[in-house]
Amino acid sequence: MVIQFFMILSGMHFGILFLAFTGKQLNVFKYSVVRYYLIGLIVAILLVTANIHGTQYKTWDDSFRYASFTVTTLGTTTGFSNCDSSIWPHFSILILVFIMLQCACAGSTAGGIKVDRMVIFYKSFQRQIKQMLHPNAIIPIKIDKILINNDLIEKVVVYILAYLLIVFLTGLALSFMNLDAMTAFTASATCMGNIGWGFGQVGPLHHFTLIPDAGKWLLTLNMLLGRLEIFGLILLFMVKFWKD
Repeated sequence: MVIQFFMILSGMHFGILFLAFTGKQLNVFKYSVVRYYLIGLIVAILLVTANIHGTQYKTWDDSFRYASFTVTTLGTTTGFSNCDSSIWPHFSILILVFIMLQCACAGSTAGGIKVDRMVIFYKSFQRQIKQMLHPNAIIPIKIDKILINNDLIEKVVVYILAYLLIVFLTGLALSFMNLDAMTAFTASATCMGNIGWGFGQVGPLHHFTLIPDAGKWLLTLNMLLGRLEIFGLILLFMVKFWKD
């Protein structure tokens, strides 16, 4: 529980943590991104706990302990494990895969898409539905009373699509190397998010030794793309970037 507490803290924006620890803003729940981050973890933990209770663990205490630790470590990309979650029901694994893709807040130690982008995407989705009902309406998107301009929304959507496309294409390439679908996709997702482990043959009690050498090079590229947030690495290989 102590380790989980600090993992959750590490998944928050360091600026918010600084304000909290210096006493300038003690109420971290004031920020919608933090609320989404914490509520998302809680909901995922409760769903996984309910799903693995009775099938994997006999007591609610064990179910909650293993579920909360696994969800937290994947959501904060800390790479720890305290059980073999690869044998859990598919419902739990799919929730964990979503947590692997989303991860924690921007400005934290976590990788992944980041909950900030997910919040902006959700709000832009809401706006799109409203504009279909009211085509002439001007509906601004705000987060904590801060106006989000359309240019930023476009960048967020492009980043999320690029992220998911890279994960899918890498998983497709790994499956061509005779890896099963679960191993291929989650190996791609965990390396893209710099998480540490996935499911199948790259589960928490396994390693990447069985991945072919070509696959390891591909996953290495994924780790670089994920940590440098895709476009940062791409710019390094553009001649115009160096000329400017």
